[in-house]
Amino acid sequence: MTEPRTDHDDTEEGPYVYGHRHHEPGTPGFTTRRRFMTRAFAAAGAAAFTAMMAKSGTNGEPSLAASSTTASASPSDTASPSPSDSGPPGGGGGPGGPGGPGGPGVNAPFVGVTTDGTVIDGLYSIHRTGVSTGRSVAAAKAWLASLTPEQREANTFPVQTSDYTQDQWRLWTNVDGDRDAGLSLQDMTEHQRGKALAMLKAGMSARGFENANKMRHLNLYGGQLADLTDRFNDELYWLIIMGTPSATEPWGWQFEGHHLVINYFVLGDQVVMTPTFMGSEPRVADYGIDSAYEGTRSFDDEIDAGYDLLRSLSTDQQAVAITTSTVSDMDLKSGAYSDNAVIPYEGIPGSELNSAQVKKLWKLVELFVGNVDEGHAKITMDEIKKYKDQTYFSWHGATTDGAPMYYRVQSPVILIELDSCDLGPIGKAAGWAAGSNQRHIHSIVRTPNGNDYGKDLLALHRALDH
Repeated sequence: MTEPRTDHDDTEEGPYVYGHRHHEPGTPGFTTRRRFMTRAFAAAGAAAFTAMMAKSGTNGEPSLAASSTTASASPSDTASPSPSDSGPPGGGGGPGGPGGPGGPGVNAPFVGVTTDGTVIDGLYSIHRTGVSTGRSVAAAKAWLASLTPEQREANTFPVQTSDYTQDQWRLWTNVDGDRDAGLSLQDMTEHQRGKALAMLKAGMSARGFENANKMRHLNLYGGQLADLTDRFNDELYWLIIMGTPSATEPWGWQFEGHHLVINYFVLGDQVVMTPTFMGSEPRVADYGIDSAYEGTRSFDDEIDAGYDLLRSLSTDQQAVAITTSTVSDMDLKSGAYSDNAVIPYEGIPGSELNSAQVKKLWKLVELFVGNVDEGHAKITMDEIKKYKDQTYFSWHGATTDGAPMYYRVQSPVILIELDSCDLGPIGKAAGWAAGSNQRHIHSIVRTPNGNDYGKDLLALHRALDH
């Protein structure tokens, strides 16, 4: 791990930010991954540069090579993403798109979700947010301290790896079943479980933490409903740590299980909480069974906000926003194993919305972005709003309440998908009628153009001033 600089104070506002000389985007000194790579290739040549990066330990991050090659690089030098890079074309593996049973794993270097296979450069930078991550650092250290030495070693992974097929960040899935990595809530002591959930709470807003708990509780409720609590309960969720919790160096955590996956990357006081997958089957616990979670509801606000925005559109605007009147399990495009999905814009752009409609758009986006702690949610929303004209809203399916539907919000810096799915294992076991419906919901939030898992920030951190 890189040692912090000692010739300046990293903890105060100034020309250095967490060991890096800080330059705002647009200033002469601002450096992106691509500019860094261009200079390095020009000065040293490809072979020498590869040797230099291997010596520095940066060669282990495929995203540097995959996302930052110059236009003059030959096709063999560049990893060109396609829908099949992290999953089968069009998605696959189970209801709600990629991520179903027998997922394909990671079979290409990380590039990130794009609209056409080309990463837009210069969207992200290392900078101070002014929002402390101290509570997250302390909570992660407390959970690690609660583990035995053997547990600690088994459940701590590098924040980056030399073999992209073994990148634990990218090996998540939203389906039920055992995991190859991580310690489950079920296998923790009560003390460890409390520390684990405290770590989630420290990094999320009150509403976000409540939403995460709802996904777990509805998973147990579904298991009770279908008499499958050995497969579906609120404790089959696995936690791992990436790197070492630190106020200056990159680290993070991943919480993964059925219908709930949170990837949480930290660098200084910057946070990236994507990809985040949340889902539920059933969406509403209203089947009258003997359960502590009878009456629990999920996704009411998110579904209502989608309808609210859609119904505020004029007939002509709806004709643009509604791209198909049908829905399918392949509507959701950026689920598990879809880190490099190519998803063209569709629907109506923010440039064609009036001020009242834009307000409804931001309300919808905030419901998802707001799952992270309040301070970082505001920082992220401020960044998203800079791309209002390039923020697209699209809808699939009928516009009547309760009907199967899907919507997407997409811009250079945010991707949100919400999908009503066909029956999953709980619905099938419970004997529900087949067909997509709002009893089974999947949603995902991503940071397009290379910054899921904070990988763009990590690449900058490895490249700048080292």
